[in-house]
Amino acid sequence: MLVYHHAFDMHNCVFRMLQLLTVMKQRTIELDRLRIWDFYLTFPNEARNICFPKDLSELKKIFKHKEKNPYEDLIDAKKIIERMKPYQIMSLHCIASYGLIDAKLLSKNVIMRTEKELPQKLLAKFENLSDEKSNIIKLVIGFAGWPLYGKNGLKDKTKLIEFKYDEH
Repeated sequence: MLVYHHAFDMHNCVFRMLQLLTVMKQRTIELDRLRIWDFYLTFPNEARNICFPKDLSELKKIFKHKEKNPYEDLIDAKKIIERMKPYQIMSLHCIASYGLIDAKLLSKNVIMRTEKELPQKLLAKFENLSDEKSNIIKLVIGFAGWPLYGKNGLKDKTKLIEFKYDEH
């Protein structure tokens, strides 16, 4: 039986990654941070499982009070983000091939947007967001300043990617 899900569609992932790179405020971003953001853009309901820091309590309220839908719950989010990884990596290499991110930094697991402009038609599609996706974008911006590594870092708060063995 063939089952389609946009989490495992490279073209959809290219769109999501470009959408995230468009809203990010910092010049460079770690690969794992972008992967986590992409996961939540793909599965917005999973944001209610994040251990929110106190200064983001307003965002926590948005996601914690959202009505649960048993059909959208993931059994093992860690496995899903790992299954998404090859699609995310391929998508970033595709984006790099168009000169939209720096290919040399990508090989070092760092994503840096280049000066190359995105087409206006594509930028217009980023503006038509559902409330759910809009809230995820707010979450991404809210978590942008948080460290990725270590105890209380983004990896720890989301429990999606192991952080114990990070060098940082």
